[in-house]
Amino acid sequence: MSLTTVTDFVVDLHLGNVYLFDCVDSFNQSAALSLMGFFCTRFVVSHLLGRYKYLLAAFASFDVFLSIAHALTRLTVVILDTIFGVVTDAVLIQDRRLTGAYCACFTVPFILMNIHFLYRFWSIRHPHLIHLFSNKKFIAFIVAIPIFDFIIW
Repeated sequence: MSLTTVTDFVVDLHLGNVYLFDCVDSFNQSAALSLMGFFCTRFVVSHLLGRYKYLLAAFASFDVFLSIAHALTRLTVVILDTIFGVVTDAVLIQDRRLTGAYCACFTVPFILMNIHFLYRFWSIRHPHLIHLFSNKKFIAFIVAIPIFDFIIW
C-alpha cells in the first residue's frame, strides 16, 4: 500500500466520504483517526520524529479523550442572536458541572497549539533550546499549563 493511498483514505475518512463500518458516526471516525495518528507517531515513523513524537502523541491522545467526552455528553450548541449557550443530553450523568468541564476541555487544544508553535519556533530559530523538551522539569511545566488553564476556566 502506497503512502498516497493511505493519505487519500485518511482524507476521505476525515471528510466523511468513507465509513469504516456500516453504523459509524463522527465520534467513531474522529476517535479512529486520532488512534491511527497516535499509532503512526509511536510505531511507524517514531525514529524519524525524535522528541516531536511526544507532542504529536499528546495531540492524538487528547483528541481521543475529547471524542469520548463528546459522545458521553452529546453537546448541542444554541445560538440565538447574541446569545450563545451549550446544552447537554448526557448519557450517564446529568450534571451542569460536567457541561462546564466539557467546555473547559476545548481550551486545552489552544494551549497545545501554543506549545507546538514553541517547539517548532525553537527548532528553527533557537535549536539549542530543543533539549528542554527532554528535561523533566520543563515537561512538568509544559504539562501543568493546560491543566491550570482547564482549572481556571
